[in-house]
Amino acid sequence: MFLFEMAKKLSALPAVSGRECLAHKELEEHLGDLFDEIRFTPTGSVIAVKRCGKSNAKKILLDAHLDEVGFLVKDVCEGGFLKVVNVGGIDTGILSAAEVLIYGSETIPGVFISKPPHLQEPNESENKPKLADLSVDTGLSLDKLKEIAPIGTPIAFRSEVERLNGDRICGKSFDDRICMLTIMRAVELLSNNDIDFDIYALFASGEETGYIGASTGLFEVNPDLAIALDVCNAYVEGADEIFKARKLGGGSVISYSATTCRDITERIIKTAKDNSLPYQLIAEPSATGTDAHIQQITRAGIPGALISLPLYHMHTYNEIIDLNDVENTAKLLAEFIKSESKEA
Repeated sequence: MFLFEMAKKLSALPAVSGRECLAHKELEEHLGDLFDEIRFTPTGSVIAVKRCGKSNAKKILLDAHLDEVGFLVKDVCEGGFLKVVNVGGIDTGILSAAEVLIYGSETIPGVFISKPPHLQEPNESENKPKLADLSVDTGLSLDKLKEIAPIGTPIAFRSEVERLNGDRICGKSFDDRICMLTIMRAVELLSNNDIDFDIYALFASGEETGYIGASTGLFEVNPDLAIALDVCNAYVEGADEIFKARKLGGGSVISYSATTCRDITERIIKTAKDNSLPYQLIAEPSATGTDAHIQQITRAGIPGALISLPLYHMHTYNEIIDLNDVENTAKLLAEFIKSESKEA
């Protein structure tokens, strides 16, 4: 699998939280021959199954959320402008002049506009703009815009995935499409191996707005164990010392948390050590802000763990990751599943 090309394809999927169905057809095509079965849940998640071919096989679930942060149209205004509300956590400080795609009856481009510095009152530029004071300019007439993008239409950032120095790339929605890519790569690495697990990939809906896809998907699959994959804020110079264990290019970030299974976590760490794979450890005393904590409260409790990929500029249109972290984490997942098969 050419990771960069697939990262571009997954990044471009239109899946603002609550409207993940817009990505289903294209995602099914990208999953190709990796899985034996692909199905869609009523809440917008995608469940892909790779069967081991053995009867009564145990189930391991790998979770990465499909949805992305974005916006919904709340009003259509004269002059071709849209007023929007945010879906998920977005820093308004990044929005002025940001490009977006509006997924209405047609997909059309737009640009966030704001008051230019020449017209601002003294000290006004020192404060972040309020979303209510920003608009999306489409250049269309009022009647045409009402037809294409009525109230409730989803809007997502528009950004092409680009190469940076070395194996670093930038683009939108790496939270959490890059972990979807990691799962796909792990399944590819396992394609010619004799394992004892049926692998369930849950590309979950609604993580950015309340973990709906994880709650329903885990309940449906009822796996024997689960691993959530998400991104975490990587360390940058000058940041709090606590982030030094989350370096971009430093390998998988494995969490010790009160809401994950310590035994599985330590087996994952042992796998990394045994296979000389880079990893980093962090401690999170309570909920991790990911689908991982849903594992603990689904049905009678599903033992699970959390592995994260370090990332810069979360929830922006230019998130940055290192493809080495993708490859090494995929290898860690594959080796862990192989080692668990030996013990099964």
